[in-house]
Amino acid sequence: MPIHTTEIRDVDRFELATILAALRLLQAAPALPAEIEEIATECGDFERLDDAQIDELCERINTASEYPFRDVTEEIAQ
Repeated sequence: MPIHTTEIRDVDRFELATILAALRLLQAAPALPAEIEEIATECGDFERLDDAQIDELCERINTASEYPFRDVTEEIAQ
């Protein structure tokens, strides 16, 4: 369980897919460019998430029963 809670509103399914893809890319990368490492660690304030933590986060995102995203598929199709 995280020690903090962040609520994200108005995330569409395309943005959600990008977030999950970015987490998996972070997990797969043996090394990160310096600017990405700074984002992932808040400029060195903490260690970036390890593989198990990323798995847990992806699982929480994927299984949230009422994740606050809006489906814009129909908006785009029009």
